[in-house]
Amino acid sequence: MSVMKLTSEYKKDCAERGKILLSALIGILFFSVICVIGIEIILSFVVRNNRNLLVSMQLAMPGLIFFSLNKILLNYLNGLSEMKAYAIFQSLRYIIIVVTIFIIGKMKYASVWLSFCFIEAEIIVFLAAIYYLTHKKLFEKRFTLKYIKQHIRFGTRILPANMVVELNTKVDIICLGVVLGDDFLIGIYSFAILFVEGFYQLYVTVRRSINPKITDYYVNNNLRDGIEKINMNLKKYFKLFSPIALLLITIGYCIVCNILNQREYIAGVKYLIIICVAIAVNGRKIVFGNIFSQTGFPMYESAVNVITVIVNFFFNLILIYFMGLSGAAIATAISHVIYGFTIHHFAAKKLNIII
Repeated sequence: MSVMKLTSEYKKDCAERGKILLSALIGILFFSVICVIGIEIILSFVVRNNRNLLVSMQLAMPGLIFFSLNKILLNYLNGLSEMKAYAIFQSLRYIIIVVTIFIIGKMKYASVWLSFCFIEAEIIVFLAAIYYLTHKKLFEKRFTLKYIKQHIRFGTRILPANMVVELNTKVDIICLGVVLGDDFLIGIYSFAILFVEGFYQLYVTVRRSINPKITDYYVNNNLRDGIEKINMNLKKYFKLFSPIALLLITIGYCIVCNILNQREYIAGVKYLIIICVAIAVNGRKIVFGNIFSQTGFPMYESAVNVITVIVNFFFNLILIYFMGLSGAAIATAISHVIYGFTIHHFAAKKLNIII
């Protein structure tokens, strides 16, 4: 997140960008290697009763080093608005994973080797991204301690935001497991949530494309006019885009349920619609989800996400108890509304803009 913000800020200064990128890569490499070594040591004490599981996890863990480096490289591309390259490298990871699993299955290797696909995918993405950046002369090999310290400060402040945003997508499932405990019903709900996450990612994709613009407007003291311009476009396109996307994903869900011969899962369409409507209503707020990190206020982004998760947990535990699966869907929908309201409030308070 620090790299994406700073890269957007110094988009026209190649030498400074090089320092930002290489400083981040060096810092994250050191941190990731220490973490992975620690995890590898701990694993042998934690996973004792399943040799295959232990070996499989030990094989996968080094992939985290390259995964971390790739996060830096991809956010660097995002900061440069190299969205085509960003999309290709992001997709490449999953393509390699699928192909590797298919080959391992066809060759009938022991299942313990399946987790090798993670290391392979991350290494290939890393090498491809480095080659692309070098070939396009977007990678100046310089670093400074100043930027390493700056990345650490920024990263520490944004860490809570990114930790809880991952948790927030699983809150309803966790609470259903605690309160309801019915695996079959939770399975139906979880299947619907897969499609909800796909719908949500449509807005995240738009967010990725406007993040560099937000920083550009901010450093040029034109944030209010810039946000107003983006807002007008979002309002115009989302009026048409959101209902169509919601209709298509609902139809797609029903088709997939029939193809898989799981017609009882069609009941999940109700939960899908409840949450997706809330996402669509708050679509513009979701798109502006990184506005505080992109303007240099990561603590505010952390605050927004922490508040959202707390509200999500609270309403899920209460509503699931009284309403079951519908309660989980309504609680998750409420959390999206709270998220939108909180971003709106903090943006007006800190940045003096209306989202």
